[in-house]
Amino acid sequence: MESGSRKNDDCYFYYYSTCTKGSECLFRHEPTALGCEVTCNLWQQGKCINSHCNLRHMLLKKNRKMIPCYWEMQPTGCTKPHCPFQHSVPRDNVATTEGLKG
Repeated sequence: MESGSRKNDDCYFYYYSTCTKGSECLFRHEPTALGCEVTCNLWQQGKCINSHCNLRHMLLKKNRKMIPCYWEMQPTGCTKPHCPFQHSVPRDNVATTEGLKG
């Protein structure tokens, strides 16, 4: 893989947890692809030129919707609005109840 092509490949840490590199990261951070479990066919062929493609630009080896969210059971709870992992509390209820806490 050429180093220049990495910017079009998804950042593993951005999609599975948190990337601490931010804009310095060499990999793609596309908010519209968060929670998406479909890999872009054009990306797999090396032909996706859409910088805001809402499909994944990495090969998916795990179905995140079947993996329990680690953060949901922590004291602060899961605060990611587009968390792709399985939650025991539906995500729209979490957003509603968080808004009522303040």
